[in-house]
Amino acid sequence: MVRSIEKVFTFFIVIILILLILDLVGGFIAGSVPEAANRVGEILHNTWYGFENIVHYHPYH
Repeated sequence: MVRSIEKVFTFFIVIILILLILDLVGGFIAGSVPEAANRVGEILHNTWYGFENIVHYHPYH
C-alpha cells in the first residue's frame, strides 16, 4: 500500500517538474523554431542550387 502511494506521489512530482521546465524553456523554444526553420530552408535551397549547378539541371530551358 505504501509503495503504491509512493509511486503516485513520485509521478505527480515528475509531472510538476516537467511542467516547470517547459514553462522555463518554452519561450526560448518558441522563439528559436522560426529561425531554425528559416535556416533549414536556406540549407535546402542552397543544396538544390548546388545540385542544379553540378548536374546542369534546368527544366525550363
